[in-house]
Amino acid sequence: MSEREKILIVDDEPDTVTILQDRLEMDNYEVMTASDGYEALEQIDQEMPDLVLLDIKMPRMDGMETLTQILQKYPGLLVIMLTAHGTIQRAVEATKLGAFDFLEKPFQSEHIKQKVDQALEHHRTTAYSTRDELIHSYEEIIGESPQIVEVLKVIEKVADTNSTVLIQGETGTGKELVARAVHRNSGRASKNMVIVNCAAIPADLLESELFGHEEGSFTGATYQKIGKFERADGSTLFLDEIGDMPTGLQAKLLRAIQEQEIERVGGTEVIQIDARIIVATNQDLHQAIEEGTFRRDLYYRLNMIPIYLPPLRERREDILILAEYFLRKHGEAQNQPVRFISQKARDLLTQYNWPGNVRELEYSILRTVLLAEGEALLPKHFPDEIRSRHRGEVTPPIDMTMKEMEKELILKTLERMKENRTRTAQVLGISLRSLQYKLKEYA
Repeated sequence: MSEREKILIVDDEPDTVTILQDRLEMDNYEVMTASDGYEALEQIDQEMPDLVLLDIKMPRMDGMETLTQILQKYPGLLVIMLTAHGTIQRAVEATKLGAFDFLEKPFQSEHIKQKVDQALEHHRTTAYSTRDELIHSYEEIIGESPQIVEVLKVIEKVADTNSTVLIQGETGTGKELVARAVHRNSGRASKNMVIVNCAAIPADLLESELFGHEEGSFTGATYQKIGKFERADGSTLFLDEIGDMPTGLQAKLLRAIQEQEIERVGGTEVIQIDARIIVATNQDLHQAIEEGTFRRDLYYRLNMIPIYLPPLRERREDILILAEYFLRKHGEAQNQPVRFISQKARDLLTQYNWPGNVRELEYSILRTVLLAEGEALLPKHFPDEIRSRHRGEVTPPIDMTMKEMEKELILKTLERMKENRTRTAQVLGISLRSLQYKLKEYA
């Protein structure tokens, strides 16, 4: 395996976890562990595994409830139930709910390998057979990387439902494009999606923009205004940059989503609405909750279907596919003779880290199309910042200790991820808990 597949073990018995972990690591799988359902859902939210081994009997939240929540929030995620003799019937029920299979305790080493290999091979075969079909069905979302295919799978499963969708990703990754794909493939596609950028509207005007207002409800309210919720009735309401919404307004938003009803500012009439909600943010909402700038209950209500859009540097195989698409798009639109990207320019594009993601790549290609002479894009046509920066490797001074090097790497990565701790942990390949421990140590 070029990249190790990840397996999450969810069991409250340390001996069981040890047996499974030892066997799976011997087979070169990357193993994560959780002791109950709540911890498992948190782990999956931070780092999606390829397979979950889930015990049925656990404290706080049992395996059946955990399975239900996993399949609701992460459709298509493989789950094998772990069962003792007395819970086999429940394990059979779990397979009817959507679990792939069950594994009976006490475990035999070869039986563990057989079940896990069978489940992951099924997943690989199914993924390969549907990959081309998905890419063809959602041609507006450009890319063929495994990460993008996973995004397309989620869109395919949830588009024609009423579930709230939370799209997370750095600036420029294409969150609005994903929102449009969800809407366009839903039963609401006959009506236009209504878009609100929460960061672009002053806080004192955002409430009126969302819910509308009655004439005379505040100074300057000289007429009745219909808000975005009402305009999205029967359609989809896309709230971009939801992390920038004032906390005082978040409670009203939560009630509107839960009750599917609103009141205009200054009004007393309760207005029923039927709007499918999709939200997006480039912020770490877990951190915002800790800092008190985002409501925990609103996050749980919005996070029914999470979609994570990876930055371009984490799906480098898509860079040239996107670059060639933008070259065709802008070359034709600008009536320019540019036809291909030279090999040195291709190397340059794949080595650069693209902090502005897909948006930066598109603008860079547009700029070079306008400036290029002849049929080829060459390295000289790109800005100095792209030609002078590569992957961003750090060469530490030779007088630094390993501990000092680790600290500098963590802090520099945190700064580059704009203080997003979840993304920092993912880039560094460590758990969020480990990162938080390290940062406490440095404080």
